Amino acid sequence: MDTVAPARWSARIGERLDEDGYVRLPGALDPSLVEDLRDAVDAVWSRERAGTTTAALHLLAFLREDRRFVRLLDHRPVIDVVAEALGPNIFMYHAHLDVHPPEEEPVPAWMWHQDGGIQNRDLETSPRPRMSVKVAYFLTDVSTPGRGNFVVLPGSHLRDRIERPASGTDLPGAIPILAEPGDAVVFDRRLWHMRSPNRSAVTRKALFLAYTYRWVRPRDDLRLPAAFVDGMTPVQRQLAGVDAGDPFPLWMPDRSALPLRDLLGNEPG
Repeated sequence: MDTVAPARWSARIGERLDEDGYVRLPGALDPSLVEDLRDAVDAVWSRERAGTTTAALHLLAFLREDRRFVRLLDHRPVIDVVAEALGPNIFMYHAHLDVHPPEEEPVPAWMWHQDGGIQNRDLETSPRPRMSVKVAYFLTDVSTPGRGNFVVLPGSHLRDRIERPASGTDLPGAIPILAEPGDAVVFDRRLWHMRSPNRSAVTRKALFLAYTYRWVRPRDDLRLPAAFVDGMTPVQRQLAGVDAGDPFPLWMPDRSALPLRDLLGNEPG
């Protein structure tokens, strides 16, 4: 079972991440927030695709596009799950906004991958270390297969390699994540995953935020507008990486202020 209901979010999350490499969190975003974020995505999609012939969109560092996206940085209790996996000395180093309309004739392509890029070559242990956790927020209904679903191979986060079939992209044991609007999936970057073709009439819209340790360099050039930064809380500033003028606290957080640690440590119970 890949689902942990919000009322039972607990240490079971860590167990699921350790065992399966991912966990689905139903209802992570309330309906009004889903609608708000979907409106923001539609506005970005319209701007980015104006004058082009390509309808699909994969946009990095999307938080600078609309102030409404910033609230996802420290959205609770999802950020609690991320901090449980990595600890509080973290920031968001990578993010992307994805829009995938229906595909009339999807071109077969090998899309299975682990996140982390060059980390998967440079790190020499086996299995490689977790290093980062990514959150996928689904804004449209992908509760049935064939809608560009996020497809995972449970437990594969402990495998550095997978065997590629002679033809096609189907792997034994792979499952599509069936998510309602507002559901989130938290997954280990090492988990082998892909996006399936969208053969439905529904345009799939999702937002992805990846978190890692503050001593890792960012993958994206976030370039948040000054007006966005000025309105951020200390926790959001930490998670956006805009509080790190001096590198010392990144490596010695026990001797420095760490807003996320303070937030989670001051929770009752």
